[in-house]
Amino acid sequence: MKKLLPEQRDFFRQIADLAFVNPFSRERELADWQLLNRAPGGLDLSQRAEEIQPLLRERLQQLQPLSDFRITVYQGKVREIMEYAWLFYQFHEFQDRFNQFIVEQERAGDEPLELPFAAKLTGCFQRAGFGDAACAKYIALFYQLQRGFYFINSSVSGDCSSIVELRMRLWNNIFTFNPHWYLNYLLGRMEEFSTLLLGATGSGKSLVARAIGCSGFIPFDLKRRRFQESFTRSFQAINLAQFPASLLESELFGHKKGAFTGAIENHPGVFARCSANGAVFIDEIGDIDIPTQVKLLNVIQDRAFSPVGSHEKLRFSGRVISATNRDIEQLRRDGLFRDDLYYRLCSDVIVVPGLQQRLRENPAELTPLIAGLLKRVIDNPDRQLVARMETRIRAMVPEQYAWPGNVRELEQCIRRICLTGSYSVAEKNQLAEGQAFGLPESGAEPSAQELLRHYCRFLYEKHGSYEAVARITRLDRRTARKYVVG
Repeated sequence: MKKLLPEQRDFFRQIADLAFVNPFSRERELADWQLLNRAPGGLDLSQRAEEIQPLLRERLQQLQPLSDFRITVYQGKVREIMEYAWLFYQFHEFQDRFNQFIVEQERAGDEPLELPFAAKLTGCFQRAGFGDAACAKYIALFYQLQRGFYFINSSVSGDCSSIVELRMRLWNNIFTFNPHWYLNYLLGRMEEFSTLLLGATGSGKSLVARAIGCSGFIPFDLKRRRFQESFTRSFQAINLAQFPASLLESELFGHKKGAFTGAIENHPGVFARCSANGAVFIDEIGDIDIPTQVKLLNVIQDRAFSPVGSHEKLRFSGRVISATNRDIEQLRRDGLFRDDLYYRLCSDVIVVPGLQQRLRENPAELTPLIAGLLKRVIDNPDRQLVARMETRIRAMVPEQYAWPGNVRELEQCIRRICLTGSYSVAEKNQLAEGQAFGLPESGAEPSAQELLRHYCRFLYEKHGSYEAVARITRLDRRTARKYVVG
């Protein structure tokens, strides 16, 4: 059995500890700099990892050639330290290839691709003395770790304090605050942990939900050299505001052919489409009626459901992620949202900050946001273009502007400037008193019908569906539509 000198043991213990620190945390940053024996500053996480990797490689090779590295020559606490240090090294050796594989799988869609470097990675594990079960587990964990970092990093950009906190919260939501606990007890068993996302319209809740839903543990099949499924299939989303109340049950739980007029074939609901390794994202959950809430509660509580028109019991095994832009506490006080359902949805409650808060915390946050949003319309926008766009926005938008549409509004602001060269906020934020719903400035008192017409149009513009307008105003859908288009 090999032994380590005190200095060697201390170094590899630092590496082993590093493997379990939230990569988006200040703690991780300080630990990296301590390991590199340098003052903090100037490098991001990836750049620091690039500098740590050759240092770790050199230290490992001082013990034994990497091609002949055997974890079995260590025992006890030293073996645990060396195992985690070796795993840390191998993860970063294959990190870029996993990143490229994520991009390729996203393009390919729901059919799982063969992992192109599976043979090489498996060989590393086998030569080091890992059995097949441990090899499959750690390859799946490497893939999950890289997906977690990839989707959080790409979905939540910015440097203000609330966004830094949000990235940390998302990582903990996927891997828990104690990764030792996750690795030993919860790997592949996170379905009982629900997440409720709160935040204003346009703040990015759906992107946050996707980051969580696409980062779950997916087992690896050593023989087929494939993961059991594509992460694009493991995430299933539904926006409840898009459907009238009469169709909600079918969209959630599915229906059998002939269950009702128009049911000409079997339809799997969102819960049936979700796999054991996946997650269901239920958006606008604050808008559903009490009867649907009861049915939803039963599914989450019992993990079983029946499609409309069937007595067959189907099992749901995934995680539940839900979101609302409404005040959930007020809904509960008003009796519009059941307490028992809330307590089934709130294993973790995450508030997604609005754009106004982000810019208040860090005005420089606007620059990377513009750069990221420009990429959606222009391939690789250069710094000069980003700077010109920012100059125009700052010239046309008041400094204390509330950005009621949040990041979604900023995106449309950018698009409008691309088309017209200008953006006006007066239509939303410089209205006279009594003009909140677009009422005419005639000076006459509006009638109840006129108020209702403008209120329905306001709601339709905000939510984008007649069903949402009908639910909020408690009108039937046809009447709500008449007020919107009439």
